Amino acid sequence: MPIYVDPDICDNSKDCPAASYCVPLALEFDNEKGKIAYDKSKCKSCGTCVHHCGPGAIYLAKDDEELEMLVEELNKLKEMG
Repeated sequence: MPIYVDPDICDNSKDCPAASYCVPLALEFDNEKGKIAYDKSKCKSCGTCVHHCGPGAIYLAKDDEELEMLVEELNKLKEMG
């Protein structure tokens, strides 16, 4: 199950609780880019990050197709404003 980190909501905190609870280190703060980075290959689809994301910026999907639809819907909602 892939995740999507909404860049408009994520606060990119170095102390990100979602990243700190991510045991396989699929979410980590990237010092070079200054933001949270997601490595899909490390993700175990546990959903822990979703529950620990303070700003509510992380979404979990069952597969890549659902993730794509989710991102499209989120972008439509943002455009509506």
